[in-house]
Amino acid sequence: MVKSPYTCIMNELSTEQKIIEGARKVFMAKGKSGARMQEIADEAGINKALLHYYYRSKDQLFNAVFEEVMSGFVPRLFGLLNSDLPLEVKVYQIAERYTELLTNHRELPLFILSELQNDPKRITNKIPTGREVFKNLEDQLKREFEKGNIREIKVEMFVMNLISMLVFPFAGRNLFQSVAGMDNDQYTAFLQERMIEVPKFIMNALKP
Repeated sequence: MVKSPYTCIMNELSTEQKIIEGARKVFMAKGKSGARMQEIADEAGINKALLHYYYRSKDQLFNAVFEEVMSGFVPRLFGLLNSDLPLEVKVYQIAERYTELLTNHRELPLFILSELQNDPKRITNKIPTGREVFKNLEDQLKREFEKGNIREIKVEMFVMNLISMLVFPFAGRNLFQSVAGMDNDQYTAFLQERMIEVPKFIMNALKP
């Protein structure tokens, strides 16, 4: 039976996606330096020769995985921070979306932190930088302050407070979970509670 071009394309896409998924798991668990192409091939359920057919080097494969990871992490954050949503709605939506994202990808915070240490330019080159990055958010904070709705706060401080409170419980999960004596289900429930608690804390801290 002759396979249609459509079937061949779908099979090829499926194989490449298996490689990306397998590589993502290995890279996030061991980092770029600790990962081995044979491990990635095994995780993807293919042989090493086929892996090299798609990606000739570990650097090339890592870049592909890194692009995919960052494309799911950064644009959402910057899009929400600079959206026209009311400030409180914005804070709650960021908390909800990032709690869900990090719950489904537990290794992501440590992966990004590790790469920031190993090769910071790899990340900074993928994200917008400069004061214009948070211009819309900065203007929104100023308007809310002028209306008397919040206290005055620098936009950098606001962003750092919000993101660190959301991300650190995931980055330090093993430590927090051990100290608190929680099993995985209990800690996951705790993180879900923080999805409400963090924005509530942030908004209360902004009161004039």
